[in-house]
Amino acid sequence: MIERILVIEDDEDIADIIAVNLRQEGYEVELALNGTSGLSLVREEDFDLILCDIVMPDVDGYEVCREVKAMESVKQVPFIFLTALTGVEDKVAGLEAGADDFLTKPFDFGELLARISMNLDRAANKYSADPVTGFPGNTAADDALRRKVASDEQFALLLVRLNGLRPYRTVYGDAKLEDVLRFASDVIREVISKAGSRKDFVSFLGAGTFSVLTRPERAEALASGIIRLFDAGIGSHYAVGDLERGSIVTFDRRGGIVDNPLMTVSVGGASNATRRIGSHWEAAEIAHEVLDYTTRLPGSAYVMDRRRNGKNLE
Repeated sequence: MIERILVIEDDEDIADIIAVNLRQEGYEVELALNGTSGLSLVREEDFDLILCDIVMPDVDGYEVCREVKAMESVKQVPFIFLTALTGVEDKVAGLEAGADDFLTKPFDFGELLARISMNLDRAANKYSADPVTGFPGNTAADDALRRKVASDEQFALLLVRLNGLRPYRTVYGDAKLEDVLRFASDVIREVISKAGSRKDFVSFLGAGTFSVLTRPERAEALASGIIRLFDAGIGSHYAVGDLERGSIVTFDRRGGIVDNPLMTVSVGGASNATRRIGSHWEAAEIAHEVLDYTTRLPGSAYVMDRRRNGKNLE
């Protein structure tokens, strides 16, 4: 089944660029150039996911999101904000309006595709454990984080992302990709068994991203252990030639050769040990922000948010 995406964006050039790229990836796309027409389309047609700007001249994105989430028939449809607003308070406001995710402009299109894939996976597997990793899904993860924030206990939320899944899947196929996800799951289980606790909670968020809810004092040992074991074992999932070259070859849309580095793992974390976190949405947003920063670092890396305010990481 072809998944349908609604893009609500008042900048026509940006909307067209997003639409063209998403259609090339096999999605069916509808465009709305303001919030009013976007809401009309939501009421009239079925969509699998909604991308929405926040600052628009008629109805802003926050109100669009609130109205969508108030509609019984569509409230479960993933809703992602695309916006130039960069403050943590803006992101928290968006998540509190009911959004499922938040991506800041200018964004990398590969990152947008990953967020779309992750949120579509979340919607499809909301009420069941993932059959490949064996970990519970997003609903359980959100509930566990919500309870932890409400308890006023100190916690650390680690987001673990496997980098380079798309080219690997292109070259090796779905079955080998599932082997990599099982391997990563086993790595996380092993590290928690040695450096964690039975109370640590792991979930699979889709699109190669895991979450680990733990104590602040265990976060660094878990993150470094995951990176060490992943880097030590991922080579066994490549052909000898690719491993020796240190990359796998794919082709771009024009037929040009692209050298893709071997897979790495990035870990980004948020904690209330050094700053107040008022909601599970805020915890998730901080962790995603740190993870996005970490993925821009070379190789496998771990960064824990240690800021006492909402300043930028750079």
